[in-house]
Amino acid sequence: MYRHSSLFLLAAWAVGLLGFGLGWAFEPIWFARFGSLVVLFGVMSEYSLLHQELSVLYKRLDKISWSDDIPDLSPSKWHQKKIWWSHLTVIVGTVIWGFGDLVIPA
Repeated sequence: MYRHSSLFLLAAWAVGLLGFGLGWAFEPIWFARFGSLVVLFGVMSEYSLLHQELSVLYKRLDKISWSDDIPDLSPSKWHQKKIWWSHLTVIVGTVIWGFGDLVIPA
């Protein structure tokens, strides 16, 4: 489960590059259409990261007793970077989806 978010991010960027290639080779509209898949995989990555973060948080909270101090429950730096990349992927995919056909000359 922990790898799903990374795989979704890789799939999003791979689909974006594939769409760019198809848009360049055939018609620019293909790049714009593949932008929807970039957004889809980006959102799937964000959901997977959120689910993973909540799962880890709940497991850590279950181990705390009433007499313990609250430990640091923040996500790791790597997890935060993947969240940032997921947000960026959704933004880039949305721009591709809306304006991708205008980027490639017809």
